[in-house]
Amino acid sequence: QLAKQQHIQSENYAIFNILSNGEIDCSNSLEDECDTEIPGQALIYRSARQHIYSVLLESGKGGAYPLVKEWFVYFGNPLQQPELIQPVQPSIPGGTPNLKTLWFAKGPDVEKQRYTTFLACFHLQDGMEELQALEAPVAAFCCLLAYLMMQVSSLSLEDLNAFLALILCLKGKSSAQLAGLQIAQVDSRGVHLGAVFVRGLTTLLMANSACGFPFRMDDLMPWEVFDGKLFQEKYQQSHRGCSLEELLEGN
Repeated sequence: QLAKQQHIQSENYAIFNILSNGEIDCSNSLEDECDTEIPGQALIYRSARQHIYSVLLESGKGGAYPLVKEWFVYFGNPLQQPELIQPVQPSIPGGTPNLKTLWFAKGPDVEKQRYTTFLACFHLQDGMEELQALEAPVAAFCCLLAYLMMQVSSLSLEDLNAFLALILCLKGKSSAQLAGLQIAQVDSRGVHLGAVFVRGLTTLLMANSACGFPFRMDDLMPWEVFDGKLFQEKYQQSHRGCSLEELLEGN
């Protein structure tokens, strides 16, 4: 009932469909089929989704979870039928908290459980103290970036620096400044990486909904943490070998 109510009010992401139908879809993507070094977005975030499914769905006798039907587009998947995905328990000391606890209980202990469970979905439960010291949108950005660095072996230090420069420079820019940014050329790999990152934000939103909202949903919105042109600028600067001072605009 709560998931349905939040779904109708657009307050959660994908949760009601998983709970009511055991199904989820993502039928479009912006990917470069020629860039075989970066896996499909559907595959990059599958591990996190499997953890989210196990938070949402109770295991039956013998510890078996119901399978989730995924309709996720990626190169080579004809989408003729859904893929049946096995939920996987995240690594949380004492096990995954009960969904009723995560959604309805109150108090600092439960708030900590929500945050820990959220981080565990992205294999980051050991980084809680460091992440909690950051502003919420930056912490969420770092969660996603750390997860990406673990999942995509072809990401370089230049890529990492470009993402970090983006989040550190974005806050000081007005919408007019961002709109006025001029990019001489567009790098297709930079576009691909930006699209992978923005798709990851939907996975963050789903984890946040599943774990009882350790973050405000507003803090996870794309416009809080990402701008395509600014990322393209930082990506090209980083790959040209610009100094960190220039990359961070002297800040």
